[in-house]
Amino acid sequence: MRDAALAIMSEGGVRALTLPLLFERAHTGAGTFYHYFKDREDLIEAVFVYCYSVAVHELADKDDPAAPTRQRFDDLCKHMYHAYVFYPQELNFLYWHTFGYVEPDVNCCRVIPSVMLLTGIIDTAQKEGLVRTDVAPSVMARVVRGMVASVFWGYERDAYVMDETAAERFAASAWRAIEEL
Repeated sequence: MRDAALAIMSEGGVRALTLPLLFERAHTGAGTFYHYFKDREDLIEAVFVYCYSVAVHELADKDDPAAPTRQRFDDLCKHMYHAYVFYPQELNFLYWHTFGYVEPDVNCCRVIPSVMLLTGIIDTAQKEGLVRTDVAPSVMARVVRGMVASVFWGYERDAYVMDETAAERFAASAWRAIEEL
């Protein structure tokens, strides 16, 4: 059911997830659904937890705090870039569920591992004088996340190729963005 719910939300957003459509896609019924979930929101939370675990797994032990700050930034950008190739639905859901409104008047802002790591690296870059210090690290991280989302959107529409060269270019562009913000 989780995979069917994730597919439905990837195609049409959270509002598209209706129980009748879920039952049809998952080839199941209400009895099975209510055995595992108390309601639609409980299912959405379960999808979030799954997507969060994917993000944690993909970034686990990927940061080397002893490495130069710019290398840490580049490596994180590349890891985020490559993770999307393997988990596009999960990372899209996590991005929109974390940084956007998934339901009217419900702000589901949560922190995910890449955001904590990215903000921390940018903070270190500021302390080292590598990037501007008059812009909050969280704002710079939001710019990078926006760039990530744009690249993912372009990739889904066959406008961008996602390979090692493109990952290198993306990391360099993201660094320039926070340098010149």
